[in-house]
Amino acid sequence: MKKVKDFMNPKVIYFKPEDSIFEVAKVFSEFDISGAPVVKDDKVIGVISESDIVKFMSLKLGKKPTAPVLSLSLLVFSFIKDNVELKAEVSRISKTKIGDIMSKDIVSIPSEASMLEAACVMEKRDINRLPVIDGEKLVGIIARADLIKALIE
Repeated sequence: MKKVKDFMNPKVIYFKPEDSIFEVAKVFSEFDISGAPVVKDDKVIGVISESDIVKFMSLKLGKKPTAPVLSLSLLVFSFIKDNVELKAEVSRISKTKIGDIMSKDIVSIPSEASMLEAACVMEKRDINRLPVIDGEKLVGIIARADLIKALIE
């Protein structure tokens, strides 16, 4: 039986709750990822995703994004252009910590779980990635792409 531990990525990109939205957006863009766990004192306390950031910004800026997943920089620049009020709001938003907007409903999976279990959890909860946790320790991350990899190996 194929196990999560055999397909997970043990090199997890994660954030701390005091990291800013823009720090997270930069890492998302740099590593071409759309979400990551938020960790405090070696324990997963939440998950931050592009959707969380876009939703928060659209609420704060009073705009609705036209696609569910947008490059944050394009979103911001399309909103602010020459608008002084929006520039000020973006400056305030940039100070927002992800601990304030992250999803606190943590869905995780143990490394000994089967890939089928991981697929079922992702499908049922409509999520793209699962932190892999043994005990309370973050040991990896498993994404939908890893499920596909498990199918062909």
